[in-house]
Amino acid sequence: MKKILHLSALVLVFLLTSAAPLLPPDPEKAMQDFLNVFWDADEKYFYQNSWRTGLGGPGPVGGLYADFWWEAQLWDLVMDAFERDPNEQYRQMIDDVYDGFVVHNANWENDFNDDLGWWAQGAVRAYNLTGNERYLEQAKILFERIWAYWTDDYGGGVLWKNTGEDQKNVATNGPLTVTAVRLYQATGDESYLEKARMLWNFVNEQLTDGEARVYDNYENGELRQWDFTYNFGNFILASLALREVSEDETEKEMLLERSVLSADWVLENLTNSGILLDEGLGDGGGFKGVFVRALNKLRNVPELSAEKQNDYSQFLQDNATQVWNQRRASDGITGGDWSSPVPEEAPVQVLAAASAVAVLQLAPVSEEAKVIVGDGRYEAENSLRLKVSSNNSQSGYTGRGYVDHFERDESAIVFRVNVSETKTYRVQFRYSTITESSRQLFVNDSEAATRVFPASSEWALLETTLELAAGSNTLTLKFDDKTNTGVLNLDHIQLILNGDS
Repeated sequence: MKKILHLSALVLVFLLTSAAPLLPPDPEKAMQDFLNVFWDADEKYFYQNSWRTGLGGPGPVGGLYADFWWEAQLWDLVMDAFERDPNEQYRQMIDDVYDGFVVHNANWENDFNDDLGWWAQGAVRAYNLTGNERYLEQAKILFERIWAYWTDDYGGGVLWKNTGEDQKNVATNGPLTVTAVRLYQATGDESYLEKARMLWNFVNEQLTDGEARVYDNYENGELRQWDFTYNFGNFILASLALREVSEDETEKEMLLERSVLSADWVLENLTNSGILLDEGLGDGGGFKGVFVRALNKLRNVPELSAEKQNDYSQFLQDNATQVWNQRRASDGITGGDWSSPVPEEAPVQVLAAASAVAVLQLAPVSEEAKVIVGDGRYEAENSLRLKVSSNNSQSGYTGRGYVDHFERDESAIVFRVNVSETKTYRVQFRYSTITESSRQLFVNDSEAATRVFPASSEWALLETTLELAAGSNTLTLKFDDKTNTGVLNLDHIQLILNGDS
């Protein structure tokens, strides 16, 4: 993982578009639509974007094709589809994706150990699915190459890059834990199990809070406590893999408990009304794919309580249904924002589209065509933020923070909300402001008038009523320095869905 490109103000041009007709989710159609748009069968490679044009980036042919680690994630998607339906097409594609990649990356040249690590983990998975020894041998080679960059700095762990930086992160050490366990299972070599424990202990001791929360990295002596679904997914997958080979019942119980705590933290804090948040363009487009694989693995642990199994299954099904609802009519593709239709005019990056297809491959299939409304709570810090920052220093907020210093010209918070029927809804804004503040409120493409927030140094509620259409809507709260005043902190908005307060 190198860089995350965040959404810009250009997104405002595409705030509302029409989605495909509401139908029950169809994972096979979603996968075939994805292949029709992104797969180059002659080159045996996935295009970088739905326009099939090179828009720059590190992928082959000037970025025409997917980046190194992106292609590994796409290989995982093919294997997701194969495990759902082990037919000849997907079985052949497991080999084809690998063969096409090797043509363009014969020497496996890459300075990023996490990129190499995703291919190592994918190779072990491919070996377990196909029995082809070449995948096992490649996994061994890549593992040893990566393991050479273990150091004792920051309490151990493998370096993110081979040269130039001293960062150690979950992205490198989490997946490598899984690979080490799988190599131990495939070969019986105890050294892999020992290394798996070393890797997991490093991540647990240095890059988590010891309970639920998973951080991102150490670099130059600084612990970066960034919240990405990707890191939580990697920690859960690493914990569950180690649990498979543990013979200590206390350890097994602890690894399952930690996995549940981390999964629940994501469901509570990295969602909006029950749907996983948009984590931006670029590498961020693939983060949710890793997490939903982890949650799917967790929900199938036999020792997990029936209540948790049901909760996680329903969560995956709801997110899959939401993804299906938001696909665009022209090509069946969904992007990185699972709460809003995909603009017809915009290119969709393959990694973001793949995460959306992945949840459809993994989730229990729903027979219903329905709008997913969740609990109606939309956190400001998890929504599209333009020229505003987030904070967590004022106590009493919900979620993991709030938006503050919302007073720059053209700054805005964009909420993607979904409702099941067209009608007037009560909407509550939870806010604080030292002095009376005002902001413009837009519903879809129409201004719904200026809203005035009375002064309150504590969290307060401002309620209004808005006409919303069945399906996807966009609520935009915006600051215009010509007409608006005041410094506003915004915690969340709450749609009253059932008439209760």
